[in-house]
Amino acid sequence: MEELATFEEAGACGTAAVISPIGKIVDDDTGTVYEYKNAPGKISTQLYERLQAIQTGDEADIFGWVEIVE
Repeated sequence: MEELATFEEAGACGTAAVISPIGKIVDDDTGTVYEYKNAPGKISTQLYERLQAIQTGDEADIFGWVEIVE
């Protein structure tokens, strides 16, 4: 929790290979509200574009994430 004030952006990642921006995090214990823009930031956008490039074969899949199903 102590690092939230230093974040420029926040996002949630899941199995659908999407990064969803988080606009606000509330610490219920202290009432502190951490607000971020509710749109993808620079870092989230770069991560998303890199993942898409790996999925489409435009970038090497060095971790073996992609499996072609025929």
